[in-house]
Amino acid sequence: MKRINFYYSTKLTFDDYVHNHSFALRIIPPETPSQINISCALNINPFVSTQQTIDAFGNNVTSGYLREDHRFLDFEIKGTADIDHTKYRTDYMPCYLYQSEYTQPDSILKNFYDGIKGNCTGSASERAAYLSNVLSDTISYEKGSTDTKTTAAQAFMLKKGVCQDFSHILISLLRMDGIAARYIAGLAFCDGETHSWVEYWTGDHWEGIDPANNCPISDDYLVISQGRDFRDCAIDRGVMFGKYTKQLQLVRSVLS
Repeated sequence: MKRINFYYSTKLTFDDYVHNHSFALRIIPPETPSQINISCALNINPFVSTQQTIDAFGNNVTSGYLREDHRFLDFEIKGTADIDHTKYRTDYMPCYLYQSEYTQPDSILKNFYDGIKGNCTGSASERAAYLSNVLSDTISYEKGSTDTKTTAAQAFMLKKGVCQDFSHILISLLRMDGIAARYIAGLAFCDGETHSWVEYWTGDHWEGIDPANNCPISDDYLVISQGRDFRDCAIDRGVMFGKYTKQLQLVRSVLS
C-alpha cells in the first residue's frame, strides 16, 4: 500500500465568448477496493453549481451549466489517496469483451494478430504480457503523431503513437484473444499529464498493465476513469453556444 498526493488541473480557453455551456467532468477518482480517497477537493472557475452522479462504468461525473458569456473554464483536483493494487477489483462487465469505437481492428491489425496468436498461450496474465511485449517492439512512442480521435487501427498503421494509442491497440489485441479488457485514464509518476493504461480480466479479477511503458501497474498509478475506450473516459466533455471557437487546453498533473 502506498499513500500518494495528487494534483491535476486543466485550463480551457476559448478564442471567443461562449454561453449556455453544459459540461461533464470525469475528474474525481473513484473509490474502489484498491484505491481509497483520503481527501479530494474539486475547484471550478468560473464558479458554478454542480451535480454529482456515477455513470454506468463506475466513474464519478460532475455536471454543470454556465448560462452567461465566458471565455474560459478552469478546473482542478487536489487530494490524497491510498493505493493498494493487491486488493483486486472484481467489477466485471461483459461489454469489455467486445470491440468498441476506438478499438475495432481493420484487416491489417487482424492479420497482425493472426500472425502472433500461435505464440499467445498460457494464463490471461501471460498472454497480456506477451501481447504488450510484441506491441512494444512494433510501435514507437512519439508525441504529436496522433490525436484524441485516432483509433487503434489508424495508430497501428502509423506504427507510432502515445499512451492512448498503445492502450487502444493492446485492448483490441486482448479482445481478439478472448480476454476482456478496459481502458483506464489516470495519473502516473511517469507522466506530467494524464496517462492511460489497460486492465484485463484474469477470470476472477482485474490486473493492470501499462503498454506504453511495457510494465505491470504498481501503486504509483491513480485511476481517474475507466471504460471501453477513450470515449467513455474523457476527462471533460461539453456543449456550448457561440461563434465557431477554437479551444486551447493546458494540462498539469503531479503525483507525489
